[in-house]
Amino acid sequence: MKRFPCAGVTLVELLVAMLIASLVGGMILQLVVSFQSRILTEISRNDLQDRAGRLIRFLASDIRDAAFLQGPKPQTAGGSPLSLVHDSLAGDPLESMSFSLLPDDITAGDDRLTIVKAISFAPPLRLVQPGLSGDFWLTLNRRPNRSPGSTRELQPTPEAINHLVFASHPLCYTVQLADLTVQLNQPLLENVPIGTEVLGVRAYAYLLDPFSGSKRLRRDDFTSRAILDNAVDGLQFEYLLADGALVNQPASPQDIRGVRISLLVRDLRADQSYISETIYTLANRVYGPFRDHYRRTLVSQLVEVKNNGLQ
Repeated sequence: MKRFPCAGVTLVELLVAMLIASLVGGMILQLVVSFQSRILTEISRNDLQDRAGRLIRFLASDIRDAAFLQGPKPQTAGGSPLSLVHDSLAGDPLESMSFSLLPDDITAGDDRLTIVKAISFAPPLRLVQPGLSGDFWLTLNRRPNRSPGSTRELQPTPEAINHLVFASHPLCYTVQLADLTVQLNQPLLENVPIGTEVLGVRAYAYLLDPFSGSKRLRRDDFTSRAILDNAVDGLQFEYLLADGALVNQPASPQDIRGVRISLLVRDLRADQSYISETIYTLANRVYGPFRDHYRRTLVSQLVEVKNNGLQ
């Protein structure tokens, strides 16, 4: 019986093939990991830019409406400066809002800005009967503080809005009782037509506070301190005055016509391959170098505040 030789590979050939396969596989894996790393880095950069853009747009939109229906110096119907209970601070201190924009340029720290403005309710509150000069009672189209309205609508208590203003004139009135019929603490100083919108007066403060090695950007509405972002390393404000000067702390807040907002926003995720020596300048404050593994971006926007020029 005739035998045929068996086809096969030797051990050396097998080892050579395995070595070549491992080298090729290693190179391919390295390329895949490198490509994936670049993709993740690009996604992280885009996310950082998107977050910074959203934050600066939110602040700009809010600050743009500062002094709405209040003018540069908010006043009550009794002629006194507006005073609001700061219910989000311990002890509920009463703070005087002598101006609709209250800058606080903090030396060697992050700035703070408080604004005052009238805000609409959703759905709107309106008068269903005209208010006459000297009246203490007003009739609304719906009860405040009940569904679908916010629980922080008109109330005489500090944790809600306890000052109202009419779209037809800018004076504030404190609230004695809020229901379908509202009782004021001061009589109306002028007639208010039927259908006039009733708005609430609210103060908002923008500030940073420490959080987990970075800082949190907060919006304090004098009732609670909402967190806008957990990774913001710098906040500065500059103020454009009526004479065209750009200053860090205006002597007369009623002269403010614009606010330049500057934010230094940090990435949410560290990149171990990234270290930066960048020094960032925001207004009159320098930040960095941080020498860590986080990317940062600086965003800035100048916002016109028209209402602060209205007397």
